Formats: sequence, C-alpha cells, structure tokens
Amino acid sequence: MHMIRKLFQVFTLCLILTPETGQAETHHQSIKNFLNAYCIECHGSGEQHADRRFDQLSFDFSIPQNGELLQEILDQLNLGQMPPKDQPQPDSQSLRQMVDILTQTLTQAREESRSHLAGEVILRRLNRTEYRNTVRDLLQVTMTDFAPTVAFPQDEALAGCDNIGEGLLTSEFLLTQYLNAAEQVINKAIVPGEKPSVEHLIAEGDDIHGGGHSDQRGFKRMLVRDQFTRALIKRKYAGVPADGEYRFKITANTVRWRDHRFDWGELGYDGSEPPRIRVLVTNRKLGVVSTRTFGEYEIKEDQPTTIEIRGYLQKGYEFAVEWANGPRGSQKRIMRKVFPKYLPEDTVELARNPVEMYMGAAPELRLHRLELEGPFYDQWPLPGFTRFFKDLPDRPLQADLDRSLTEFARLAWRGRIDEQALARYLRLGKQRFESTGNFWQAAKLSMKAILASPNFLYLVEPRSEKSHPGLSSYELATRLSYFLWSTMPDDILFDLAKTGELTQPDVLEQQVERMLNNPKAKAFLENFSGQWLHLRQLGSMPPDPTKNPSYYADDLEGAMRQETERLFRHLLMNNESVLRFIDADYTFLNAALSRHYGIMGVSGDQFQRVQLQPEHHRGGLLGHGSILTLTSNGVETQPVMRGIWVLENMLGSPPSPPPPDVQPVEPDTRGVKTIRELMAKHRSIETCNTCHRKIDPIGLAMENFDHLGRYRQRYSTQSPIDAYGEMPDGTGFNGLNGIRNYLLERPEQFVRCLTEKLLTYAIGRRIAYVDRVDVENIVSLSKKQDYAFQDLIKLIVTSQAFQSR
Repeated sequence: MHMIRKLFQVFTLCLILTPETGQAETHHQSIKNFLNAYCIECHGSGEQHADRRFDQLSFDFSIPQNGELLQEILDQLNLGQMPPKDQPQPDSQSLRQMVDILTQTLTQAREESRSHLAGEVILRRLNRTEYRNTVRDLLQVTMTDFAPTVAFPQDEALAGCDNIGEGLLTSEFLLTQYLNAAEQVINKAIVPGEKPSVEHLIAEGDDIHGGGHSDQRGFKRMLVRDQFTRALIKRKYAGVPADGEYRFKITANTVRWRDHRFDWGELGYDGSEPPRIRVLVTNRKLGVVSTRTFGEYEIKEDQPTTIEIRGYLQKGYEFAVEWANGPRGSQKRIMRKVFPKYLPEDTVELARNPVEMYMGAAPELRLHRLELEGPFYDQWPLPGFTRFFKDLPDRPLQADLDRSLTEFARLAWRGRIDEQALARYLRLGKQRFESTGNFWQAAKLSMKAILASPNFLYLVEPRSEKSHPGLSSYELATRLSYFLWSTMPDDILFDLAKTGELTQPDVLEQQVERMLNNPKAKAFLENFSGQWLHLRQLGSMPPDPTKNPSYYADDLEGAMRQETERLFRHLLMNNESVLRFIDADYTFLNAALSRHYGIMGVSGDQFQRVQLQPEHHRGGLLGHGSILTLTSNGVETQPVMRGIWVLENMLGSPPSPPPPDVQPVEPDTRGVKTIRELMAKHRSIETCNTCHRKIDPIGLAMENFDHLGRYRQRYSTQSPIDAYGEMPDGTGFNGLNGIRNYLLERPEQFVRCLTEKLLTYAIGRRIAYVDRVDVENIVSLSKKQDYAFQDLIKLIVTSQAFQSR
C-alpha cells in the first residue's frame, strides 16, 4: 500500500509538471524560431545593431540580464518598432501569438529572478542634497549661506537620477569630508553658554565703506552700478560676529533720475522705471562666489526713503547695498565715452578727468545712512541644542551625556537603534568626558562620530536572504520621506512608524497628501523635475552675451526654469492629469519671458498663468523655453538632442548609445544645404540608421523653435523650415502640434515612462524587468483615475516595489 501511494504521488506530480515544463520548452523554441526569422540578421553573430545579440539568448532566468533582454524584445514588438518597416514582417496573428508567448515566459522569468534576487540590496548612501537636508532637519540649523557639503564630490547620475545606490560610491576623501561637515554642523547647532549680545552699528558719510564718492553734506554719492561701488558698514572686522537674525536699515534717494542732459540709453538705464536699490548678502573674505541678492526695493527721487529688512546672516557675512537699475557699467567708461559728447568741442580736453564736472549733472544714488542691529533669536539656546540637551543640570553627569547621545542616535539613524553600535559611541563620549572633564567636548565628539556612521550615511541596511523582503515601518517612513522631501522623517512619520499604522494603505495616502503640502516638498519638485526633464543642464551651454543681451539682462534662464517648475507644481498640487505635460493650453510667464516668446499682455516680474492661443505656437513641455534651450548648444538647434530628449523622457524608449568599439563614419556631405539634408546623409550609414530613424523625425519637427526657444518660420538664411517628420512605423506629423498629437495617441506609453522615472527616483535603484508587473499595474490603475498626478504618486507609494527591498 505504501508503494502504491508513493507511485500515485509521483504520477500525480508528473501530470502537474509535465505540461508546464513541456509548454515552457515549446515557448522557448517558438521564441528562437521567431527571432531567427525576423531578428537574427541584424542581431546575430554577424551584426549586432544597437549592441544587441539574440542568437545566444539563454532562458536561464537566474541571470537577470537574460530576462532584461527578453523584456526589451517584447517592448519593441509592442511599440511596433521592430522588425524595421523595410524588413520582412510577421502577420498580425503570428505577432499576437509571440507577444502572448513572451508575456507568459516573462511571468515565469520574474518569479525565478525574484527568488534569486531576494535579499540582494545595494547599499544606498545619502547624496549631497539628502545629506544637507538631513543635517538641517536633524539639528534644526539655518542653512542659508551655509554649505557643509561644498567640498563633497559630485554625485554620479545613473538612470537619470543622482540617488541611485550603485552610483553613490564612497571614498577615503569623502569620508574625510563627512567628518569635516559633521564638525561644522555640530558647532553651529550646539552652542552652550550665554546668548550673544546685540550689536547696534550706524554708518553715515565716511563711515559707509565703498558706495562711491563722499560728500561733505554727510552722504555717499553713487554714480553707476557695478560690484566696485557696493556700500557696507565700515567696521574693524568683515562680517557679523555670530550667526543670527539681523535688522538692516538703509536711507537713500536719487537725484536727477529722469531729468538731465544725458541720453538714458547711453548711460545704460531706463529712467521711466522707479529707481531701486539692491540689498546683497556677501562675505568679503570669500569674494563674489559668496554673494547673493536678498531683495530689491524702490526708493524716491530727491526725498530720502528708509528701507528696513530683517534677515539671517551666518558668521562672517554682512549686508551690502548697490544701485539696482542705475547707469550701467564702469564710471571710467561713462567718463570717457559718454560725457565728452555733451561738452563743447573746445572743452573736450577737460573731460580727461571729468568726475567733478559729471557729478552734479547726471543721475546719482545718495546713501545717507546704513544701520545694522543684531543678532536676534526666537529661541535661546538654539533649537538643535534644546532638542537633545534640554533640562540639563548645572553640572551634567555621564548619565545626562548617555541620554542625550541616545536620543541623537535614534533620530540620526531614523528611528532604528543599533544597540551594539550605540554602545561604541557612548563609550567614546565617556572616555573623552573622563579624560577632559569637558561635557560639551565629549558630546560633540560622539555626535560627530554618529554623523559619520554607516547607520546615518546609508538609508537601508541589507538583510540576509532569509529575511522578510518587505521594509520595516521605520524603513518605509524613511523611503517615503526621502522620496518626497529628500530628508529624514518628521515626528509624525516616526510616530506612525512606531505604532505600525504607516503600513496601512489609507494612512500612507494621507501622509502623501500632507507631505506634498509641506514646504519641504519643494525638494521633490526641484530634484525630480530637475533630473527627469534635465533642467539641471539648463545654462550649461549659454548663448553669446553680445548677440543675446536680453537673455542675461532679463534672467531668461531663471525665468525658463521657473515656467517649467511652476507647471510641474500646478499639475501636482491640483492633481491634474499628467497628460497636461504634453498639451497644457496654458503656461506661467513673467513680462520678460512673455516678450521673449512674443506673447503680449503680461507685465511685471511676477509670474502669472497665461492662457495660450494657437498663434502662440506653445503648449505643454515641448513649448517651454527651458526644454528647447537645454536641447540646443547655445548657438544653434540640435535636432538629434531634441529627438533623444523626447524619446527618453516622454516615450521611455531612449536609443542605445553607439557601441564603444565602433569608429564613427562621417557621411559624404557634398552638396548638402540644410540640416534636414545633412541628417538624411547621416541616416544613409547603416549603423546610424537604426537609431536615427527614430530620433531625427522628432528633432526635425521641432525646428520651428530656435536655440533659445523663440518661434520662427525661416532659418537665418531665409530658407523656409520643413517641420515634417515620419516615424519608423509610418506615422507622420508636422511641427509641435503633430508631436503632441503623436504623444497623446500613446497616453499609456507616456505614463509608463513617467511612472518608471518616478519609481526609480523613489526607490533609489534602477528599474528591473522584475518590476514591470508593478509598473503595469500602476499605469492601469492610473488610467482609471484619469492619470491624476497626486494619485499616481499614491499608487507608487502603495506598490509592492516601493515597499520592498
């Protein structure tokens, strides 16, 4: 009976497994037959277009690269991009069958790969931005003009993001910088003792440092605006003696702002505007690199105006004043080039040193008084000090030190207390306290060591393969916080992690809403949009200042960046469809950018929502000056860069880079007159055609916009622009409207691309084919929610990929 039962079990097992095993082998052979029929010619032993080879395809899915290659094949078939249009094509039934077979095979592959990948977690350290934000929130330090990460090496970007674990390497140099940064931050935050005394300084006349020429009536006379005529309070030392908030008062006015004998244009200013002064924050020891604009303020003609501001200054920094919109350029240029034009011919020689003659005849800024008072504090001791050292006795003991360091380690390690590691840092503090008797020296030494510990510098510690693959509640809080804030969790997230409530989907969604409405969400807006859309590259190839003066005078680079960031923020905060990135019929402009675009009716420096009309030739990201400028080279458009940008960031199908071992072949360009003809010659080279037949049509369709995003219908040679493009599948489009329609006809492809970008940024690793089920599920659910932006974020946060190691 036992033998019979055993044979029955074996027979039943065979019945269960044989069809599946046989079916898998049949599928594998079908895939090979399909590839041999339609793909091997370009991806076999002889040629490997796009550096892909299929004749050696293996179905051993314990090696993730085999599954990745199979996923690429399926993607190309679904997109209709392979086989190429000029090659033999499978009939529709055969194509559908192969897509089904590949889908089933990949489902099996994901299960195999997941079992082999379980527990394989790449350590991810904090990048520069995350480190800076984390020490800011941990120690509650004001970071304005304070850059502890300035000496950190640049973080390497992988998959378009600079927070990918495998790209964030650690070196001996970086470890040294971590210790230096930790010391700087702790010394700023932990300041025991009495509050610094308030200093009140007043400067009039010669006591004003810089500011132009002294006047016996007790004021400084500023004739032009340049960095050499800035005014500061004259003092024994440069900069304020302590960090804190300071009050700064300026009393000033202009004379002869509008009425004088000189031409406004020759003096380089516009007298129809009200006169303004600019307040700067600067550090004389560090020079120009440390200078930033605090604000600009209107003053009056003839009548002295007093402006009062309050702002935070780091030790060594100070306020300075300059003329914001007065005569531009050096005083020397005005004396030599402008002034002599207004003198009789027989007195030109007198103008060799005409300062005294010029003063009293042209516009002047008169600085009567500068006043500085501070530092002031909302709280003393400082918030970071109070957070860890409150209720200390006059003579703190070892127990007080241990208690404070334990709380610091708990927050620095984001809620996780490694008791064994903690004991080392407590022992370090104890040894220093016993040897010196100095409580604060011991505390700062241990805090510095904790900020250089792996538990602080790395976000998730890997566990063994037998561990649960999901994140703990504290790790989930950390991942969520670094996704949306690029910093550590706040007390609310810590409390929800402690109770375990954070793992509930509805609680997670509530936290997403709360966090996106917090000012710290600005980090997500700037960091993700800056990397997804490549906004960080804007300005890397600036135009010629002499040929494009308004680009600099109107700060068009900053305005372009703001336009795109404001659209991103608007769609996110209003939970609008992410498809509006493609076809929004509105944008956000100030007067300068609207003039650049040729759109009338916008005034002032403030950005405002502008409804776009067909004649504006704008709409969506592809009509933004930021995108059009960063995909150019500062001199002319780059259709290839523009095409690649769209393929990579909106369609999710970036072309493969050229093989490194293949030398580029230059086409014969004799007789070529246009960029379109040049690109056609390039595509005539077989090795180039595979990718450029997808790139070039998109780039050429964007040629109606020049290298600074201005609309045009002709090139500078007056030849008309042909903005028609045709994709490999035969789909044609004309100009920006055509590209928009092409993208809108493929909404799921765009949303899939954006989802993969968001998920990559959120989990700090590259998306693998084993994540495709999560991605497809997110896209499918997002479709039911009209692709609303905030809802898409919630779907990502509640996905298995986000909540797994």
